[in-house]
Amino acid sequence: MNNTNGLFHRHAGLIYIATSFVLWLLLEYVTVWHARLAEWVALMPLVLIQYLAIVLIFWFFLFWIRLTGRRSLILVVVMMYAFEFLWRNPLLLNAYTFIPVSLLLVSIWGFLSLVPFWFAIGTLRCHKGKVVLFLLWIPIGFIAAIVSEAIQK
Repeated sequence: MNNTNGLFHRHAGLIYIATSFVLWLLLEYVTVWHARLAEWVALMPLVLIQYLAIVLIFWFFLFWIRLTGRRSLILVVVMMYAFEFLWRNPLLLNAYTFIPVSLLLVSIWGFLSLVPFWFAIGTLRCHKGKVVLFLLWIPIGFIAAIVSEAIQK
């Protein structure tokens, strides 16, 4: 951890939990629930518990077990597949979309889990190349939404 003094170092775990949780809420609303707001609100207690559980699992492995490097990326992939299959993501259940969607999901899950971690411990600049890769879901998702909309018409 580069930032060894000050507020970030003492409260990095709490900063991680808050940042990651807020990103989960924002991303899920924008990507999944924006068209079904009433359903999301109706499911809200369960949804909030689920997001918080995911964040706390990552917090445990990143802050208590202190996974870094490849091991933290492996954790992201394992958690991603576990939850996406639990949620029955139809794009992962399709042989044609499995690989491209997996790459997109790694970008999203890395953004939701590792970027807040690097922010909380003060090493975001050290990981700027990875951060850019984890932000690729934004333009790719935007293009995929436009293409999907055009195909459905």
